[in-house]
Amino acid sequence: MPSSFLAPLPQRMVLAQYSEAPQRAGVSSGSGNRKQEAVVSGVRGGKVEETTAKVGDGVSPVARGCRQFWRAGDYEDANGIIPAAHSSGVGLDHVRVHPKFLHSNATSHKWALGAFAELLDNAVDEIVHGATYVNVDVLNNRKDGSKMLLVEDNGGGMTPDNIRQCMSLGYSVKSKSSNTIGQYGNGFKTSTMRLGADVIVFSRCPAADGKSQTRSIGLLSYTFLRSTKKEDTVVPMVDFEQTGQGWKRLIRSTSDDWNMNMRTILLWSPFVSEQDLIGQFDYLGNKGTRIIIYNLWEDDEGQLELDFETDQEDIQIRGANRDEKNIEMAKQYPNSKHFLTYRHSLRSYAAILYLKLPTEFRIMLRGSEVEHHDIVKDMIEPKTTTYRPQQLADGMSNNHEVSAVLSIGFVKDARHHIDVQGFNVYHKNRLIKPFWRVWNAAGSDGRGVIGVLEANFIEPAHDKQGFERTIALLRLEARLKDHQKQFWTSKCHEIGYSQRVKPKNTTPSSSKKANNNIVSKSSPPLIQDGEILALAGSNEKSKMSGLKRSENGSSEEDGEGKL
Repeated sequence: MPSSFLAPLPQRMVLAQYSEAPQRAGVSSGSGNRKQEAVVSGVRGGKVEETTAKVGDGVSPVARGCRQFWRAGDYEDANGIIPAAHSSGVGLDHVRVHPKFLHSNATSHKWALGAFAELLDNAVDEIVHGATYVNVDVLNNRKDGSKMLLVEDNGGGMTPDNIRQCMSLGYSVKSKSSNTIGQYGNGFKTSTMRLGADVIVFSRCPAADGKSQTRSIGLLSYTFLRSTKKEDTVVPMVDFEQTGQGWKRLIRSTSDDWNMNMRTILLWSPFVSEQDLIGQFDYLGNKGTRIIIYNLWEDDEGQLELDFETDQEDIQIRGANRDEKNIEMAKQYPNSKHFLTYRHSLRSYAAILYLKLPTEFRIMLRGSEVEHHDIVKDMIEPKTTTYRPQQLADGMSNNHEVSAVLSIGFVKDARHHIDVQGFNVYHKNRLIKPFWRVWNAAGSDGRGVIGVLEANFIEPAHDKQGFERTIALLRLEARLKDHQKQFWTSKCHEIGYSQRVKPKNTTPSSSKKANNNIVSKSSPPLIQDGEILALAGSNEKSKMSGLKRSENGSSEEDGEGKL
């Protein structure tokens, strides 16, 4: 059984025999077969040595080590210290990126499904380049039988330069684009490294002239870097270009470098031959990107963090995010299903991840399409309000592009008094805060109220699972809380809760009856958040009439408010 994600890898490689040895180019079965050799750097006694590893008859290196994500960064280099930066060959000081940074960078994703969302974002961004689908699936690693993740789209693909930018730390070509969610250049690296120790990328891209194409392969392998004790992050890549005679190697430096990169990729990838490796492009058609993540992380009990068995059409996660009580409740209350299951189910989370999706674009998960879901359809007694921030950063003008339209209502299952509530806050069409609970009242107050809005005037955090804690966010939070209180207080009796606000008396007889009951012991005051909202039988001026008031004392009589 593979060891957990976080323990150190051993200094020696373990060569594992995989069960099949199919005939492929350069690899034959039976006696007298030819074996391919690859030179792999290793460390022994503090010195770097070269070891010849044979690839043939199904023999490939499979590094065994810590497979628990939150401990994987606990290791040192061959000398027991992290090396300091040194000068490059041209005499300029440069900052070295130690492989350990790959792990520490990925810890920005506390939640595994958030890492999936980053990869889905990249595919959705490719819609402008013709993408019509993204396919997420589970594959088997033929070298050791382990599970692997596949994320594939038929977008525009990446040129040799683009794939190097994608796999470079901190680089992003999206940072200046207004129609994409990616902006920090970390999404691909953090997400793939959060899900597994290794990722291999295949991308096929039409050339600018439309007549030729390029193919590129890149390997970002934490296992390779740790096992060979690299002091810098090394990303082997190879490229091909289409000619009249077919495909030929695209040499960017020297043939020796290209050959070494190919040997390294082949040795540390889940593929057993160059023919098998190149065959992955056949899945892409004329363009697109195919990402395979392997050596997936395990939990403290030695099980994969991701659960592939419970639902054959879903990818779920184990542990604290999984609530068996909520899973059973979701079967009984289908209108609340996404609230109850999005924390552990990729299918549930992906269904609400985007506010809107083009009808021609599909998200496929394990062979079955994910049905896009609009949370507003789960509401009864819906109300729509338009918000405009009081002050906008970066000199942005106060116009409709930065306003937020809030839809608020009771979830259809609210009559059952289950504790479902919160606001789904999107940014540039992407869900950032799922079911954000802004009002934590004692008792049942606030239950059943859900909302949806797109707030493009506040910036997401790096992991896109929250927003930067700015004044604009605090103002939004206060206003959402205010609206939830107002909505609940005025309508909770319609779904079976006791009335929080007594209606205004309209007849003299009812007013007289109210005056006679002011001191009645059977009519206690209704108290909420430490304030008396209504006193049964009282005819005082503060009877809480139809006018709603916010926390800062401003009134709101129509459907329009300001943040």
